[in-house]
Amino acid sequence: MAPGGASGEPPSGTTAAVLGWPGRTRQFLHDVRLEMRNVTWPSWPDVQATTIVVLVATFFFGFYLGLALDVPLGRLMDWFLRIGKELVR
Repeated sequence: MAPGGASGEPPSGTTAAVLGWPGRTRQFLHDVRLEMRNVTWPSWPDVQATTIVVLVATFFFGFYLGLALDVPLGRLMDWFLRIGKELVR
């Protein structure tokens, strides 16, 4: 007998998984739509406030990492390399 539904039996294993994906996908999308209806979305002022906080924090840490860490560590590295270069001569 041929595998799958040729003998009137329902397909099993890999065949069932391959043939069942459209139905599972449809059910998944239906479930997603139902869940999205239950989401409590933030108000526009909340979105604006949190966006401002994120932007301020990003610029603050960017300047901090750039000016307080990167510049001094870069100068320290230049100093070490200059000393190393003089020692090699």
